[in-house]
Amino acid sequence: MHFVRIGKKALNLESVNYCEAQIWHDAMSLKIYFAGSANNTPLVFSEEDAKELWKYLEFVSEKPA
Repeated sequence: MHFVRIGKKALNLESVNYCEAQIWHDAMSLKIYFAGSANNTPLVFSEEDAKELWKYLEFVSEKPA
């Protein structure tokens, strides 16, 4: 399991199905959809939490396996 703590929330990156970033000027929001979620309601991060998580996801995706 790969847990990440962002702000007051901790999420398991292995259960993330899809991530959508919305950037408008300096504002950013990040919607995270989870695999196996019955209602498909995304978890939404905004502003600083979204930027921090997005930087971490880019770091993990560029890191060689």
